[in-house]
Amino acid sequence: MSEEKKYYKGFDENFKCRGYQFEVGATYKHEGTVKACASGFHSCSNPWDVLNYYDITSRFAYVEVGGQTATHEGDTKIASAELIVKCELKLPNFITDCINYLKEVCKSDVDPSSGDYSQLAASGNYSQLAASGNSSKLAASGDYSQLAASGYSSIAMCAGTNGKVKGGLNCTLALARWVDSEKRYRITVAYVGENGIKPDIWYTLNERGEFVETEE
Repeated sequence: MSEEKKYYKGFDENFKCRGYQFEVGATYKHEGTVKACASGFHSCSNPWDVLNYYDITSRFAYVEVGGQTATHEGDTKIASAELIVKCELKLPNFITDCINYLKEVCKSDVDPSSGDYSQLAASGNYSQLAASGNSSKLAASGDYSQLAASGYSSIAMCAGTNGKVKGGLNCTLALARWVDSEKRYRITVAYVGENGIKPDIWYTLNERGEFVETEE
């Protein structure tokens, strides 16, 4: 088994993937052919790519891959014959890893912020991010950040407190708040087009953790 690269895996609320039950610390081995999107155990080296298969209300984990592998042409998805579930990632930690991944990409010659499927991240307070391409992904870890994803089926998520988000049609929005009585952060997720959430309207969280309209 190799730990040269981090890999991420998504699961449903019961820590299952396609009906297969996983648990932290366990090792899994696949017998037979390994083919991406067909057979073997799947994970992604880019945490953003996990969101192509599991939304941000899912559960996430670091995994280690080994044995025979097969890659996917569309993203960093990889199928492997061996997989170890190293540890579960809570959503704020997963978002932080998404941000850190993009910060590393920005140091390279790759431009993650142009056109459809853009990926943008910021870590400072009062950050402002905007993307107009479809299926864009925006994340900020600083407090009082503002994220606007106007493209179709994009994701905007702020792990800092007092954030503001807005999205276009079919977008997924996520905001964090600190709950002092519980001494922990809580994440609220909303979907444009459901439960009264409108496209291209700024939202923040009230004291009950509910999405409410706000000014820019």
